[in-house]
Amino acid sequence: MPFFNYLPAYELNRSPRIIAAFDTDFLRNLDAFRRSLPQGKPFTMLLQTGWSVLVPRFAEELKSGMAQAHRLFPEARIVFLVNEKEAIPILKDSAECVWCHQNAFLDPGRYPLAKGARQFDAIYVARITPFKRHALAAKVPNLHLVGAHSIPETDYFNEIMHTVPHARWDEKVNSWLVGRHMAKASCGLALSSIEGAMFVCGEYSLCGLPVVNTKNIGGRDLMLPEFSEFKAEDTPESVAEGVEHWKSNPVPPQEIREAFLRIASEHRAVLDDLLASIAGRRVKIPHKLGIRCRLLFHQKLLHGIRQNNKGRI
Repeated sequence: MPFFNYLPAYELNRSPRIIAAFDTDFLRNLDAFRRSLPQGKPFTMLLQTGWSVLVPRFAEELKSGMAQAHRLFPEARIVFLVNEKEAIPILKDSAECVWCHQNAFLDPGRYPLAKGARQFDAIYVARITPFKRHALAAKVPNLHLVGAHSIPETDYFNEIMHTVPHARWDEKVNSWLVGRHMAKASCGLALSSIEGAMFVCGEYSLCGLPVVNTKNIGGRDLMLPEFSEFKAEDTPESVAEGVEHWKSNPVPPQEIREAFLRIASEHRAVLDDLLASIAGRRVKIPHKLGIRCRLLFHQKLLHGIRQNNKGRI
């Protein structure tokens, strides 16, 4: 069977065509999308925001990219699925905007509930890069870190490993198994001050883990059950205090999971209704909308968009 390259997108519905992609994955590959999608045939593009648009530089990048996208795809209806309500007035002149949080589209079946004694005090699943602020976990005594690092950031990685020599570190965990690792910890850490909505934060909640969370923009707080969040200051001492709080004051994992799913159901209903209004029927919503996650071969064949490097089709 021939080998195909696929665009960073997922076809949710074939007729009428509905495509999901992360905003930058689409906007930074506009030429490839234009070559690979039939010109003149209407379609809907749902764009998940991957970073906080409250950051002016990022918002301007999106607006500039959207101006070009509208020129290249006059036949497209483009809709932003934003994680922060505050993003709507920023982006509404560039495209339609709907408040529809990405963490609502995690598949609960992938995440087992934490049970029994915990092997670790805390787990932090995050690429080891400066914006994730791993140094804030330096005083957590029994820590599990999961995350790779890029070659250009090797010096930073070595610095962090020197800061947390007591931590267990796994460079990579299979995405299907990450929930099992989370279920071995008393709580999860969310330490960045700026990013997107942080899928991992939702994964913690599905496993029934409370979270030690720092002040941030990006939208992750909006899906956290209030009773399972410790608001930490930006210091290692405060983060360690939060971890100790959850060790001493455990919350039944099932209560956290159920509370998260209640919040998620509201956002799933928004997307369900949007998709039904376009397709004329209910459309199956895959794990993470099928984007930036590993797809099986048959899923690529059924829902992937083959990249055409020769010209428009």
